[in-house]
Amino acid sequence: MSPCLLHRKRGLQQRREQRHEEALRAAETVDAELRELATASRRLRPHGQEASGRRRTQVLNAAYLVAEGRAADVSRLVGLLENRTGAEIEISGPWVPYSFVGGV
Repeated sequence: MSPCLLHRKRGLQQRREQRHEEALRAAETVDAELRELATASRRLRPHGQEASGRRRTQVLNAAYLVAEGRAADVSRLVGLLENRTGAEIEISGPWVPYSFVGGV
């Protein structure tokens, strides 16, 4: 492999790693700020690309138990976080709060 090609491949790998680290930092910010609005929260295993059908990597999959009256606050915060972090944040729900029930 030529030195130029090797240098280019290393550069691509470094940029990929840098983008992943930035995404992880953004995920931590998003999670911390959403937890402040939530009564309870739970981090779940991120879905793989095959689950979304899109060519992207999910770095945060979490559930937040939020009082019904705070739904607008969550939407507003998500918009602010998307603008500030550049992250694509997908919210869904409301869902039955089974994720927050203790062991039976």
